[in-house]
Amino acid sequence: MNVGQLCFGLFVLAAVLASPGCYYENEQDLYPLDFCDTAAITYSGIIEPIVQANCAIPACHVPGGSGTGDFTSYNGLHGQVVSGRLLPSIMQVSGSAFMPPSGKLSDCDITKITIWVNAGAPQN
Repeated sequence: MNVGQLCFGLFVLAAVLASPGCYYENEQDLYPLDFCDTAAITYSGIIEPIVQANCAIPACHVPGGSGTGDFTSYNGLHGQVVSGRLLPSIMQVSGSAFMPPSGKLSDCDITKITIWVNAGAPQN
């Protein structure tokens, strides 16, 4: 083997060792705090827990509460969807009642609710 072949061989070896190789990336692993899973939005699995934690709370959207509608059930929340008041309120659009009053929902929760509403707000 001459010097030229040896140099070429070392160059190829260095290039192979320096290459990053193949690996699998997914958004949730790369950005775990920013990931918003919108793959399977259902009322019972996604929307209801958001509403129960932020809206159907004591003295608000519950029977006898001060909020418009009883959000402890699908029908109460669906009434706000049909009236067109839900999305502007949670998006805190000027001229609407900002909900929840304790502070804006996360962008991810708003996205999930928007997807659900745009899908016809199914009771699934």
